[in-house]
Amino acid sequence: MSESSEIQAIITEFVDATRPQYVLVIAVVPFCGCLLTLLAVLFAFSTPELRSLLVFKLNVIAILVALVTGILNGYLNGSSFLEPFAPETPLSICFTFALFALGSPLFYDSILLLRVLAFYPIRSTPLPLLAKVLAVPILVKCGRLVCLSLFLHGYYVSYATHGPVTDWFRNPFVTCEWALQVIDNTYSCGFFLYKLHAHDSKISKFRSGSTMVHLIRNIFLISCANFVFPVLFNIAQIVCITIERSYLTTILLLLINGYVSVIGVLGATILGRAQSYAAKEQGQLLGQ
Repeated sequence: MSESSEIQAIITEFVDATRPQYVLVIAVVPFCGCLLTLLAVLFAFSTPELRSLLVFKLNVIAILVALVTGILNGYLNGSSFLEPFAPETPLSICFTFALFALGSPLFYDSILLLRVLAFYPIRSTPLPLLAKVLAVPILVKCGRLVCLSLFLHGYYVSYATHGPVTDWFRNPFVTCEWALQVIDNTYSCGFFLYKLHAHDSKISKFRSGSTMVHLIRNIFLISCANFVFPVLFNIAQIVCITIERSYLTTILLLLINGYVSVIGVLGATILGRAQSYAAKEQGQLLGQ
């Protein structure tokens, strides 16, 4: 009877210890499947002209980065319950996962700057005006890059000296980077929504019942969704590491935030194309 209780206690302890890793693997798999489908759709319904654009190539790279992050997550967390007696995971793999998990949102948000550039084309916008528009997001992204670099350096040194670091997400550099990410997303998306609303008002003066007005308003609603969800996840991450300090909750929010950002980046392709069409339509209306 006592031997049976001991075995049951060991099994229960093992299940409790590996439950966070199991949840992380299961939670990420649907997002990876969704991204594979979106990647196939992106190529299937794109034209050769669209594939030659920079935004299309960046979207493809963003999807591949997210898929690599999912593979690394599956390997690191899946091996904990599939091979519980295996040696410790090499530092190179853990460092690569930290780099992809924390650095990929910075790459995704850089792509989203194309939303702002849709209103201020580089070739036709005066340099002083372009500098004023891009100064804040570029400075914030530089700050995020510095925080990320400092954290990764400390993470590498700590892992190499003391072994695996399980509470890496409590690092102040990570908190600072996430706070800057909130500012970054708020500025870029808020500025984009403001300019989109201004275009909606101008077009409404000409054709209040046209399909173009409905298109602009639909884009506005979609952009609101793309703005709200990443910012909410960013705030939830900061609250989690300062109050709850749960490894499972924090990493889960971090990974889901990355996949939500990728989906937002894919939406930016559609939004950018629709905005270009809307600008041409408005130019034709003003020329009449």
